[in-house]
Amino acid sequence: MTDASKGARLRALFESKETTLMPFGVLPLHARMAQQAGFQAFEVSGGYSSFWLAGVADVGYLTMTEIVEHAARVARAVDIPVFCDADTGYGGPVNVQRTTRAFIEAGVAGIHLEDQAEPKKAGGRGGIRLVSDAEAIGRFTAAVEERDRRDPDFVLVARTDGYGAVDGGGLDEAIRRGRLYREETGVDVIFYEGLETWDEIETALRETPGPAYAIPHRNAGPTPSVAEMTRMGQSIQIVPFLLPGVHEVWNLLRSVAESGELKPVDDYRSYVESFRGTDAWVGAGEALLAITYDDVAELEGRFAPNLANAAAPGGAA
Repeated sequence: MTDASKGARLRALFESKETTLMPFGVLPLHARMAQQAGFQAFEVSGGYSSFWLAGVADVGYLTMTEIVEHAARVARAVDIPVFCDADTGYGGPVNVQRTTRAFIEAGVAGIHLEDQAEPKKAGGRGGIRLVSDAEAIGRFTAAVEERDRRDPDFVLVARTDGYGAVDGGGLDEAIRRGRLYREETGVDVIFYEGLETWDEIETALRETPGPAYAIPHRNAGPTPSVAEMTRMGQSIQIVPFLLPGVHEVWNLLRSVAESGELKPVDDYRSYVESFRGTDAWVGAGEALLAITYDDVAELEGRFAPNLANAAAPGGAA
């Protein structure tokens, strides 16, 4: 394990000459999956967190403290850097600085902040309004000041929703704002949200100095190869791997409801068991845990022998 801080390691990924694939999920177990699969960082998704943690749309429903507390649990679960969506910073400059400080203290390696006005909207959806240039610059610069005071390694990413804004939005506005934030603030990376084609993404990245990336609209089409994205200048590419964790689970549950029997679950268990003994087998997640049952047994054997004896076959009652 390198001695570099998690923030420094995350920064190096953004600054790499090659596009970094970054799994995009919610739970500590998702981050454990990313780490054990060999990925170098993990992103806590704001939208997926709204869905998975609260069962609501991605409209800024979760508060700063709720997101930070959750992100801290994710960050504690892994050794790789964790990057997190921080929405608009949750208020004015004092709130933005509090948000930045809270994520740093939570052990998160970096965050992205956006230039939307409140109430915020999900990226790529209708009704997006932006704050003025001056307010956006103030928002990002306030975060930079707090970063420099608390942890210069912490990564700050400025996201612009200029493409989808209802007033004057479009590719030119997104690029104008991306370049402005690069020139007028001390953020580390520019993030373009919701661009509709990979040709537009290539244009935006070409026009933006320094590390930058884009998350395309859901209808943008197939993702280019890593080599092609690297050529474009795409700093990172998210890996939204949770789709099976919604659709497959939903359809398994529907099968049980429609049949009135547990046979669909039994059949799926048999399918999962067919992987036992291979790298593909993780059970219900026990193969991915940061603290395993064996770890607990070993600790109890050293520090609580009465508990260990009671749990052992033939042990004391």
